[in-house]
Amino acid sequence: MDTQNNIPDLPPLSVYRYENFFNIYNDEESSMRFYNLLRNINIFPSENSQLEGEYSIDYNDTWVSISYKIYATMELWWLLCSYNQIINPIKMPEAGTKIKFLQPDYVYVILNEIKRQINN
Repeated sequence: MDTQNNIPDLPPLSVYRYENFFNIYNDEESSMRFYNLLRNINIFPSENSQLEGEYSIDYNDTWVSISYKIYATMELWWLLCSYNQIINPIKMPEAGTKIKFLQPDYVYVILNEIKRQINN
């Protein structure tokens, strides 16, 4: 079992990508690889004003666009969804809805902690 970044013939992933937290398995018969998507990542709001910010959903927002506005990368959409316990990322909350987000300065700390927990 490896992650994508540990398999030389696959392209490396950015540190922000959700796929980093899932192992890749090889199916010997078909020579195909697949992710173990059964793992669940839960990140709960801290209720700490130093760690969190608040964002009001605009009419044309998507999780990817909000991620870019807050984190300057589209790849942390999953962090926003997890932090707000969004189960269906296809359906956006109504415009005007307020969501919480982890302040950008703390993202690496959280990502490293998730990796640590997964690897133990």
